[in-house]
Order: sequence, then structure tokens, then C-alpha cells
Amino acid sequence: MKRIKKLEKFSDARGWSLNDIYAEFRKYSMSSNKLDRYASSGADAGNCPDFQVNYSILHPGVIKAWHRHKYQDDYFCVLHGNAQVGIFSEELSEDGKLRGPEKHFIGETNPAIIHIKAGEWHGLTAVGNEPVGLLYLVTRKYDPQNPDEERAACENFAPEGWWLPENK
Repeated sequence: MKRIKKLEKFSDARGWSLNDIYAEFRKYSMSSNKLDRYASSGADAGNCPDFQVNYSILHPGVIKAWHRHKYQDDYFCVLHGNAQVGIFSEELSEDGKLRGPEKHFIGETNPAIIHIKAGEWHGLTAVGNEPVGLLYLVTRKYDPQNPDEERAACENFAPEGWWLPENK
């Protein structure tokens, strides 16, 4: 299954839009049978009652990393600005080695939904001088009494300077 689902961007003289993101998520998830495991955990996969959609602004210069969830998948879509998303999985590659951190760029110049699986460490930072507007769907509602979140420092899992812009 692909990690990234490209979105169609509509543009005219007034600006731009990404239409019906939730429907794109549903098609993407259903086509890959990702919701089957949520159904087996007691969630109603057809109606997704346990899912939650959030919107967040991240200021330039902030590195919001690393954290992971034991039970929850995240789907990120940057609506404003551009972001570097980091993902680190502790699953071994086919040759038995750790894969290392993945770096993905999504946002206004590269509209996409990025899927972060339960158990994967992840985070993001703004690229450029604009804040990032992040719309994200999580597959379990937040429970403040029992948060499904583990945190690690932004220096973990990636070499020094990994979160900084690349100058080539």
C-alpha cells in the first residue's frame, strides 16, 4: 500500500482549494482495507464513529516531534504553508535492518494525505517562513484520562540537522 495519496488541487483567480478531503480519505482507506482492523477492535469501520478530525497551526521554527500512538493511525493534510513530516518505524526492512527516518514534504506546493501507522514515531516542522495549517484525522478520539501517546526528543531517530532545511 502506498503511504501517500495525492490530492487534486483546484485553483482559480481567487485562490485554491482541496475538496472533500474526508471522502478521499474514505476511498483511500477502504481501497486498502485499512478499516478492517478497526472493525475487529470494536470500532464501526463503516461509520468511523471513533475517528476525530483536527486542525492545528504550527509556527515556523517549531519542531513538533517525536511522538507515537499505540492504537491510533494519523492521516496528515497540510492546508496552509508547507511542512516536512518525519516518520520513523521500528519495523525492520527485508534485510533485517532499521530503515531510518523518512522525510516527506507536503502542503500547498505538494498537496497530499500522508498516513502514519500506529506505532510509528512521527513529527513535523514548517518549511519556510509561513505557519503550517495541518488538518489531520486520527482513528481514535482523544481520551484525556488515558492518552494514547508516547513522546521522545526531536534529536532522537535522526541525525543532527535532519529537521533543518537542506541547502543544495
